[in-house]
Amino acid sequence: MPTGDDERGVRGPVVLAVPGTLCAPAVFRPLAGRLAGQVEFDAVSWMTEPGPWDLGTVADRLAAHITRRHGGPVVVVGHSTGGAIALRLVAAHAGLVAGLLLVDTGAHMRGHGDVDAILTALATDWGPRLHAGVLDRSFATPPDPAFRDELLDYAAAVPVRAALDALRSQRDLDLTPELARIDCPVTVLHGRRDPTRTPDQARELADAIPGARLHLLDTGHTPVYEAPDEVATELLALLTRLRGAGPGGGSLESPM
Repeated sequence: MPTGDDERGVRGPVVLAVPGTLCAPAVFRPLAGRLAGQVEFDAVSWMTEPGPWDLGTVADRLAAHITRRHGGPVVVVGHSTGGAIALRLVAAHAGLVAGLLLVDTGAHMRGHGDVDAILTALATDWGPRLHAGVLDRSFATPPDPAFRDELLDYAAAVPVRAALDALRSQRDLDLTPELARIDCPVTVLHGRRDPTRTPDQARELADAIPGARLHLLDTGHTPVYEAPDEVATELLALLTRLRGAGPGGGSLESPM
């Protein structure tokens, strides 16, 4: 796993952070702050890059980015749709992924009951009201108002086609058959108060990946912002696993 210089010039493992739909890379800022000097954070803005934005194409672009910028495998933190992109990345470019931290995501969208309604709203009601509705339901505890404004500004800069391409692709994709072939260390994190996916769906994901560990948090859909200390602890534990024992041993749910 390569290391890189963070903004303070400290060498550390490279962590590629992939946010969810309409979510700014800044959502990882609290987590990156907790890990300053220990890892290099590379939070990507895949929704504002040129299209198309189906998950396979985005994963391929990230693979090229990893190779060009980092030169070798990295740890990938994928949140929500970013987690599905991370799974697509490891399925197609396994040699570039040293470990996975999957946050409030899944290999498919069965049971994600309102995805078609969201797609309809994206196509017919794109704008500030929709952006606010999507973002506000992602936090069990409302974010700082200034940060909420930053997220809304980012969402306003995202092309509607990016959101439609990504969610249509995610709706139609089922990566379940690929999960058993993942051979890097994996941790699944999930907020108990997530209104879009249930803890049982997180357990399903962890159980399907060899050696994956599951940790439930008392948050909503965005633990990387709502509980950065706990997420930092889990990411450091994942890095320790990378340095030591390999995958194996089945899903382990950590108590809270």
